Amino acid sequence: MDYELEQRPGVCVLRFEGDLSGGADAELKRLFVRMRQDEDIRLAADMRKVSFMDSNVLGTFVWALKNFREAGGDLRMFGLHDFVQRLFQITGLIHAFQIFPSESEALESFAAT
Repeated sequence: MDYELEQRPGVCVLRFEGDLSGGADAELKRLFVRMRQDEDIRLAADMRKVSFMDSNVLGTFVWALKNFREAGGDLRMFGLHDFVQRLFQITGLIHAFQIFPSESEALESFAAT
């Protein structure tokens, strides 16, 4: 799993690249724990370069969403490919997360809150 974290005013953008599978959930959870400790709890996840996500990683995103919201933040996503979008639809999590087509829309949604 490759990622880049970009600090923006009031929100972090986490840019993923490649498949999110094969043990990526443990690394991702450590990252989310560190972000929460640093109080970086407003996160926009850039999923444009993610073509596959396994159920363990999906569970880690659900865990992070719950934890960030409990701390007064949020986790929003943008740019989901068809496979990943279908995964969220099939599991019903499409209603739990705020998912946007573009980065600008995701960032603007934070400005509105």
